[in-house]
Amino acid sequence: ARMIVRNVTLSEGEKLYELVCAYRQEPVDKEVFLAHLQTALDQPGRRVVLAYNGAEAVGFADVEVRMSLCQCANVGYINDFYVKDAFRGRNIGGGMLLSVTTHLKTIGCSSVYAYCPRVNIKSQEFLEKRGFSKSQYGFWRSLK
Repeated sequence: ARMIVRNVTLSEGEKLYELVCAYRQEPVDKEVFLAHLQTALDQPGRRVVLAYNGAEAVGFADVEVRMSLCQCANVGYINDFYVKDAFRGRNIGGGMLLSVTTHLKTIGCSSVYAYCPRVNIKSQEFLEKRGFSKSQYGFWRSLK
């Protein structure tokens, strides 16, 4: 089957929802998710893509642009990036990464940041093989 990467539409929300639940390894409230997807799709500088293997959605990436005062430039941030386990090692992630980084460069971003859990060595290796360098530690805290 042929792999394609394209911008997600609201009508594909159900496919993206299934991937997000797999990525998080827990269910998410579908109505809340679809409302957030609509908001994301309306944001300038935000791009959410789905990767398809034939007709099956097998991966997604959520990318946004932020203005960096320190770099005096727009910077791309990969918020989330996921490929189904069964489809890893087939360059689907590489295709998604190429799609989003080309887009970010085209719209004038000077760099791109990606985060992955520090325990996820495969994700780190994936990024490092594609020219990313470790630059900082990310920290997370719930506000609930």
